[in-house]
Amino acid sequence: MTRATMGPPTPIAPASAFFRACLYEWRHLTALRSTWVLLGVVALLSLLTGLNVLLDAEGQNTANPLIAADSITWAPLSTQVPALCFFMLAIGTGPVSTDLVTGAARTTWLAVNGPRTAYTAKCTVGFSVACAVAATSVLLGALSYAAALALIGAPQPAWLSVLLPAVRFVAWMGCWALLCMAVISLLRSRILPILILVLWPLIVERLIGALLGRLPCLDGIGNWLPFAAGRAMLTDASAYSGEDRSFVKMLIGSHLSPSEATVVFFLYTTVIATAGLWAYCRRDLKTI
Repeated sequence: MTRATMGPPTPIAPASAFFRACLYEWRHLTALRSTWVLLGVVALLSLLTGLNVLLDAEGQNTANPLIAADSITWAPLSTQVPALCFFMLAIGTGPVSTDLVTGAARTTWLAVNGPRTAYTAKCTVGFSVACAVAATSVLLGALSYAAALALIGAPQPAWLSVLLPAVRFVAWMGCWALLCMAVISLLRSRILPILILVLWPLIVERLIGALLGRLPCLDGIGNWLPFAAGRAMLTDASAYSGEDRSFVKMLIGSHLSPSEATVVFFLYTTVIATAGLWAYCRRDLKTI
């Protein structure tokens, strides 16, 4: 068929373009061997959750729902953020960094009907995959934990009390994927965003909160910072009693209840993800 006999290009409906973009992102993610290696490591570590029980020879406190929830959600209280988020950095930052850092974004945009569709598809697939990985990890961890308790003859925790913290953990991991993509879009680099994503929740945010808290007009601002709210979302300090509650509140660094913290963390995620969309669509593409 010659160019003269070819008709005009057929427009694609936005919904169809979005679906194709999501399919493109899914195929790209699942085609990488590193993705499956990473998920295999996550699955193995989830199945090893029961070792926490077996290492406690007397089985003390293992039936406590708070301890069970902390174990199967990758210990967000002791590590400040769920340790799973560090394993998910590659999946969270990869889709956007591949486009922007290598200069392949123009090709992606042509294939999926523009930058807005491309970024939205990346976020949708990233959020969905992160939630699915977190949910699967929770399930495997819970099975491992329950099997270990049965092996040592210890009572099972009230698993219904573990369900709500597990759901919040799954939602937190979905937000983490969106934050990873947004930070990559804003900074257009590979190394710096990862350093920020690692150091900000563990060190930098607490330092900034402490410094800002010295100002009279910003007293208590640390309670409302992103990952302080994220920690409060994952751990309910009110479920502890006595000295344990004071210690847990100190580790969390926020007085917000889990429901309030969830709203705050979601709002931060929405704002940062929107800024990432703007940066992805508006900045000139240059190889870094």
